Amino acid sequence: MVITIDGPAGAGKSTAARRLASALGIAFLDTGATYRAVTLRAMRAGDDLSDAGKLAEHARRMDLELIPRSGGLGVILDGRDVSEEIRTETVSRNAHHAAGSPEVRGVLVELQRRIGRDLGNFVTEGRDQGTVVFPDADVKFYLDASPSERARRRSDELTLRGEPASPQTVLQAILARDESDAARSVGPLRPADNAIHMDTTGNSIEDTLAELLQHVRTRTGWEAV
Repeated sequence: MVITIDGPAGAGKSTAARRLASALGIAFLDTGATYRAVTLRAMRAGDDLSDAGKLAEHARRMDLELIPRSGGLGVILDGRDVSEEIRTETVSRNAHHAAGSPEVRGVLVELQRRIGRDLGNFVTEGRDQGTVVFPDADVKFYLDASPSERARRRSDELTLRGEPASPQTVLQAILARDESDAARSVGPLRPADNAIHMDTTGNSIEDTLAELLQHVRTRTGWEAV
């Protein structure tokens, strides 16, 4: 079974996908980690992030492992655990260069599909999972929330990581990311035609998880473990 969750930054996709996968007893595939890994690798090398050719070279050459862990997903890049490093605000702010490159996306979409085939049953989240990467998924979701809510969540998350940022500053970054994601020529941010839309504004993660599970149960008969 394949379940996709797409949506903009701060809508709660990653947390919801991890919790849903755990509740169903299946794997979680964080495809955003692949773009962040390319970004981090290029940043380490001191390369120009606007150089799509360089980014694609990093995508082809990197040795990337995504390892399921009890606390989330382990990301091993070229033999080094970068699970926390790829989540920094600097990497987040620059990941759009990789995400907006057709050449990079071509490499990483094939990588994501290969990982998906190995996993078999999984929940995956991103911005084009239901539209491009796994168009034949069994259940597709599109999660959204108001920009102010998404900014607050992201600001709280950064504060917990020791990278405090005001909600207003984060809001500006989120709106810029939304515009960039929607305007890119490949894999733009948009809901799949058959996606289930959910607005998570004001929801607790328990509220969102319960609704996701109900839809999965109705569509597939798959019960929580």
